Amino acid sequence: MDHIVYLDKPAGALEAMRRGDKTMVARAYNGRRSPYGKVKVGDTLYFTENDGRQIIYGRGGVIKVFDSPKLGHEESEAMLEQFRRPLWLSEAQFLRMAGKRYLVLVTVDRFQEVPRFRFTRRDFHTLDDWILVGDVERARKEGPVQELK
Repeated sequence: MDHIVYLDKPAGALEAMRRGDKTMVARAYNGRRSPYGKVKVGDTLYFTENDGRQIIYGRGGVIKVFDSPKLGHEESEAMLEQFRRPLWLSEAQFLRMAGKRYLVLVTVDRFQEVPRFRFTRRDFHTLDDWILVGDVERARKEGPVQELK
């Protein structure tokens, strides 16, 4: 299964992933919603940034997944603190996620650059920042990738 995962541009998450400083991605919710229970070892994550450009920059293989049971505020905060370094969480991200009842923590093998390509969300009917696409080719959008100047 392929997934498109948005990384936080203001926090520098993509660059941290490239350097190997960020080795995990997380999502936190008050209810069990996607990608909870949907990510498996062996899946491939394709990474983009939350800048509206819809460009895939790289990928990584899933080597470990933790879908938390229902957590209390303190448990959620403690778990995020425990993995804060590999998650590369900014203070704003930490505060936004801490206290959520359900955490999805995913460890990525290593970031690999891929030839950049654009993708479309059109067929996936979600506004979430984690898209389950099955095969990433279904999301590929034709046309050149415009570089920032």
